[in-house]
Amino acid sequence: MSIGSHIIPRFYLEQFSNPAKRKGRPGKVWTYEKGKPTHPRATDAQGYENGYFAQVQEDGQRDESFEAKLAELEARCNDALVCAKSELYEFNLTNKNTLALYMGLLSARSSARKKFTAGNWAKLKEPFSKLEFNDEYVNDTAAHFSETTGEIIKPDLIREMIRKHAATFTENNMIGNTFVQTILFHAEVMKKELVPRPWQVWKAPTGTEFVTSDNPVVTFIRLREDAWHPGHGFRTPGVVIAFPLAPTACLTIGIEGWYFRDVDEATVIQMNEVTVRCCDRFVYSKTFDKGIEEMVNSFARTSVPGVNAFVGQFPGTEQIEAHLRKTMGIRKRTATSGK
Repeated sequence: MSIGSHIIPRFYLEQFSNPAKRKGRPGKVWTYEKGKPTHPRATDAQGYENGYFAQVQEDGQRDESFEAKLAELEARCNDALVCAKSELYEFNLTNKNTLALYMGLLSARSSARKKFTAGNWAKLKEPFSKLEFNDEYVNDTAAHFSETTGEIIKPDLIREMIRKHAATFTENNMIGNTFVQTILFHAEVMKKELVPRPWQVWKAPTGTEFVTSDNPVVTFIRLREDAWHPGHGFRTPGVVIAFPLAPTACLTIGIEGWYFRDVDEATVIQMNEVTVRCCDRFVYSKTFDKGIEEMVNSFARTSVPGVNAFVGQFPGTEQIEAHLRKTMGIRKRTATSGK
């Protein structure tokens, strides 16, 4: 039986929950989903999926050991998550690295990135498949592996390998394995991007709350003071990365100024709209808010990675060929010399 995994860590959701009356019991968060009634749900049952971090081995067995490794890494960051909303917290290099890694892990493990990963593999399938009909590349590859293996590798075998490999690009096991295997890589890349930038914690005024979602690390560009556009890459000039820490505080990265800043209600509403637009399915709040419910029904998941957010230039067949030649050392050979 598969291990039940939380897509978003329970500890993080507890920061937005109403504590249980009995010690040790899970708190509850108001859970919003587009087109469905809003309910308070226990943090230990929300965003729960069996086998979410499982990797399928060649023999068909499911390896779910990554779940424990991920939980251990996140547990090391829990103190930073709780303390970061306090004005007494020092954003030194060590603390920034800790919290940036946590943000990277939450972003990399989200269901939004999992769907993004699947979409990218599907897009790659067609340009990669076209290499089968590139005689120069196929012949050069056959010659390369003949040299490196000491065996005669015929071009037809290379074409067959390309066909078989392209077919895996839309296989669920390959997509799921790749998603899990690259979580730590993406988290480290994100950490390196975030740490050198200016950090600022926004404090919500009394009577207002920040919300969060199943895709809690979001980005936006401020086109105007009252117009924010979500879903940009982390290296986009002027981009702001935001991460709600709790109903009272939201961490922003990319804004110059003092570490802590009191914001007004309008800013909280704008931040919540970005969070709602970037969610994959669920939005969470500590207190029920009719305005958030309406926002979810109007704007939820309108910023979708790979569709209208985080859309970059996708590699074509020529770029894929160049990449493969470089990484595998496949050189071009002349027709006369065969060298």
